[in-house]
Amino acid sequence: MYVISAWYGFLNKSHVLQINSLFKRLFKYGYVKSVIELEQLLQDYDDKLFTKATQGNHAMHHLLPSPKSTCYNLRTLGHGLSVNPELHKNKFINRLIFDYSTDFCFTSFI
Repeated sequence: MYVISAWYGFLNKSHVLQINSLFKRLFKYGYVKSVIELEQLLQDYDDKLFTKATQGNHAMHHLLPSPKSTCYNLRTLGHGLSVNPELHKNKFINRLIFDYSTDFCFTSFI
């Protein structure tokens, strides 16, 4: 399950429904204590991984875009990073950047 963040973008809706039904059966037969949904599991893993990736010593740190610098004296909006067009092929990094653009403050970059 540790690769779910990288491979989730390649799953279609039927795959997600099959995995969720597997989790429901695991709960029904007592293998897990609560019903797990794939989307919630993905969100939890993405939260942890993105927090780690924003640290300067993480192996994925170089995949994040460089901090954006502006000459305007405006209040900060979003995450303050510019998006590298070459990274659009990597769905995982894009999802992290756009999902956490309003939720996470990048004080370590500024």
